Amino acid sequence: MKANEMLRTHPQQNGLPVSRQALQECIEACFSCAQTCTTCADACLGEAMVDELVACIRLNLDCADVCAATGRLLSRQTAANWDVLRAQLEACAVACQACGDECEKHAGMHEHCRICAEECRRCEDACRSLLS
Repeated sequence: MKANEMLRTHPQQNGLPVSRQALQECIEACFSCAQTCTTCADACLGEAMVDELVACIRLNLDCADVCAATGRLLSRQTAANWDVLRAQLEACAVACQACGDECEKHAGMHEHCRICAEECRRCEDACRSLLS
């Protein structure tokens, strides 16, 4: 990703109370998690027993949307509002935790759920790290 280059060259140099490195890692984790969750939802739809994966699919799609929105909000540096970003990061961490928990239930049977659970944990950690 080009997150580091874009943050480094932005004329509004991160007026947020976080390091550029942590911000970059969180942005990249959010977009990666969004893609992984979208793909996991689609893979779940392709499974023979899709009716048993309805909650997983729903959480995958919810998490993907929250992560994508979080990545976009964090990418905007001009006149950033830390209160709004903090709330979004908290929501993202919660969505990732819920999705990761659900995917872990299916990880033994579906490799895509195992991968998704790992990516959700990584994104959750990145959001919580940025919040601390």
